[in-house]
Amino acid sequence: MRAVISAVLAVLFLVAPVTARAEGVFGRLDAAATRLSGDYRAFYLDNGTHLRLALALAAGGTLANTGADSEVRVFFQDNIRSSATYGLSDITRLPGEALITVPALALFYLSTDNLWAERSLRALFVGGPLGLFLRSATGGGRPTEGSSDWRTFSNNNGLSGHSFIGALPFITAAKMEARPSVRWLLYGASTLPALSRINDDEHFFSQAALGWYLA
Repeated sequence: MRAVISAVLAVLFLVAPVTARAEGVFGRLDAAATRLSGDYRAFYLDNGTHLRLALALAAGGTLANTGADSEVRVFFQDNIRSSATYGLSDITRLPGEALITVPALALFYLSTDNLWAERSLRALFVGGPLGLFLRSATGGGRPTEGSSDWRTFSNNNGLSGHSFIGALPFITAAKMEARPSVRWLLYGASTLPALSRINDDEHFFSQAALGWYLA
């Protein structure tokens, strides 16, 4: 796993406008891969993580399979959605775009050795495989496809990837911030990509919430 991660980041390095010497960059990549190996063990082998994930899935499954998701959808689309929220969504959706956020974080990290960028990337690498598994394993469909009911592996939208990817940089920054006011502002901002998916009728509430919670 360490070698694979180093190889992926090394490919990104080839197109990055780095000013540091190549040896130093690859040294940082190797160190980051070492830390990432520990991240995987800490996340996937921790009983506390398993319990919290089980509780989150129980809550998400309840929303998805009882009609609550549909009720939230109708309320939001009828009472909150507007031309203004659509305009805002065009902006708040962007952090959740994998082809924007992941390369941007990688280039920033490789160019500056920034700790926030490194931690955000490590979190993406750690949570990403679980997110990909859960979105298919739950089998939930998009609002435009009908129901959010979980039908194992019948669909691949049971968890919002936009919500997960878009929330991570903000949550990472919040955990590194000492000032409570700024920290909570960042936590609030982390929910905006998820809300954009609900506003755009691309995901049910439970799917957006699960993506955010995984982040």
